Amino acid sequence: MSHFGAILEIALRRAVKYNPHVKLAGLPRTLLFTLRARAEEHGRPHPILSDPLAHEWYGRVRQTDDLQRVMAKAYTAVFQLGTAVRARLYDEMAGRFVDGRQNPVIVELGAGLSTRFHRLRHHRAHWMELDLPEAIAFRRRFDAETERHTFLPYYMLDEGWLAQIPAVNPADVLFLAEGVLFFLTPDEIERLFGLVHGRFPRATFAFDILTEGFNSKSQAIFAANDAPMRWLVPAGADFSALGLAAQTQQVVTHHFTPRWQSLGFQPEKLRQNQGNILITGQLTGKNSNLR
Repeated sequence: MSHFGAILEIALRRAVKYNPHVKLAGLPRTLLFTLRARAEEHGRPHPILSDPLAHEWYGRVRQTDDLQRVMAKAYTAVFQLGTAVRARLYDEMAGRFVDGRQNPVIVELGAGLSTRFHRLRHHRAHWMELDLPEAIAFRRRFDAETERHTFLPYYMLDEGWLAQIPAVNPADVLFLAEGVLFFLTPDEIERLFGLVHGRFPRATFAFDILTEGFNSKSQAIFAANDAPMRWLVPAGADFSALGLAAQTQQVVTHHFTPRWQSLGFQPEKLRQNQGNILITGQLTGKNSNLR
């Protein structure tokens, strides 16, 4: 490396608080699964979503023997497609929200290595990425904070992060919980909704659920890799007890049908499938399960 290159690398590492010793295991490691899924989707001839940054970042991930072993067991073509479709649905919903607000604030819970801020390019929004401290430290290897794009190194049930959200009309706040809430217990789900209710009545909350019919083999694989899925709900569940007035529900397998069929799914089975559902609703300010 040239002298100039060495100086530049040091400067970049300082700018993003680079930590080469951060290692991911268990639940935080799943952020590499979703990053890979988006990176591979970007490389397809006709991708569901374009994500050049995910493609770049995943190319920089060190492929350890342990990571390759876990990927070989848990990563599948179905997971890849489901992740890409789900990301596209979240993108469309978040884009509509930002377009309809003068001063939008987006908070991604369990953000991992989300590149949505960069994909959508809605830079007038204040975009906040929240995840466990080790996940945020890993994120700093690839991304840097700006005035409009900030990182929150918190466990999502630690109420300290709520004070970091800008003081705007709660109706201008969107919480996104993509592919994360089903790793919490039912009690933790109630606590999370309870935390946000008091401060952000009328905020929009978007999250996806896994129903009780979700593939049991996938559940077992994730559990064996220290990332058990602990909140599975009945199809058609009512979320009003959490203080959420649901507005839309989108089943992941009901979108981009030809791609699902290319993996061997029959049209009738796709129509009946209710495995992964994206819920969007408004916080009512009343949570009957608060303790």
